Amino acid sequence: MRVMLCSIAAISLLMTCPNVAPVFAQGMGGFGGIGGSPGMGGMGGGGMAGGGGGQQQQNQPSAEKEKPTFPPDDPAVQAATPPTSDAKLLTKVGWCEVQVFGHTFSDAGLTEASLPAAHMHLSERLQQLNQKLNFKPGMKSIKLMDNVDELVTFARDNAKKPSKEVAAAKAAK
Repeated sequence: MRVMLCSIAAISLLMTCPNVAPVFAQGMGGFGGIGGSPGMGGMGGGGMAGGGGGQQQQNQPSAEKEKPTFPPDDPAVQAATPPTSDAKLLTKVGWCEVQVFGHTFSDAGLTEASLPAAHMHLSERLQQLNQKLNFKPGMKSIKLMDNVDELVTFARDNAKKPSKEVAAAKAAK
C-alpha cells in the first residue's frame, strides 16, 4: 500500500513538473514494478527508468549543439531586378534588404552571412529598412506592409549598393 501511494504521488509530480523526471528516475531507480522489492525494479531499485534516465539526460546536450536549419530564402531576393508586384511579401522585403545590407535578415540569410541569428520579425525588418533608406520616416510597420511595392521601387532607385567588403565576403563562400 505504501509503495502504491508513493508511486501515485511520484506520477502526479512527474505530470505537473516534467523537469523532475530525469532527476527522479536517476536518483530513485524508476517505477519498474509497483509493489516490487527494491532489487526487482520497484521504488529504489534498478527499474527500466533507473538506468535509462541518466543516459537520456546525457544525450540531450549533444542534440542542442547541432546547428538548426532554416528554410532558404527565395532565390529571387538575390536577383538584380526587383521582384514583381505579385511576389510574396517576404521576397520583396528580402530583395530590399539585399540591395541595402547585402543579405537578408531572415534566419537563413543571417546564417548564410555568418552573422548571429537574432530572429527579426517582418515588422522589425521593415522598420529597419525604412530607417536606413529614409523611405517614409515615422511610418508604422503595418502601413509599411501596405506600401511595400513603393518601398521596393524606392530601394531600387535609392539604395546604395553594399560595400565591396560585403560583396567579397559573399564571393569567398
